[in-house]
Amino acid sequence: MRIYVFKLRHIHIVAFLLILLILATIFLWQYTKDRAVSNMQFKYTFQQLLPEEAHQVINNNPDVIIIDIRERNDYEKGHIRDATAIPYKELKASLDQWNTDSTYLIYCNNGKDSMKASKLMAESGFPRVFTIVGGYKNWPYGIDKIH
Repeated sequence: MRIYVFKLRHIHIVAFLLILLILATIFLWQYTKDRAVSNMQFKYTFQQLLPEEAHQVINNNPDVIIIDIRERNDYEKGHIRDATAIPYKELKASLDQWNTDSTYLIYCNNGKDSMKASKLMAESGFPRVFTIVGGYKNWPYGIDKIH
């Protein structure tokens, strides 16, 4: 049987290395924690709603802003009540004029362009953006026409 004898000098070296390792770990943890928070970007997203859900959003939120991103002549032929006609290109150019605290319901003819517009708004920092699945073609509720 062998008996190991540790010299006091070896114990001091091991203790020093352990303390150094612990301090390095704490420093690294603090440095990366602060760095991770400062580099974090919050990403907003939009939500797709069935026409029935969108109708409820309109009825339950009188301040909801309804945006029809179709061309103006399509808007004049028929649009969801209280909708504002803002074609996609105009919406894209005027995002800085819109309030990010508002709730938006966006639609187009079939749902494809409104998905692009909703994604654009969400990525631009708008937290409450909704789009109607199927667009205006699937809207079974009241519409307005401009004669």
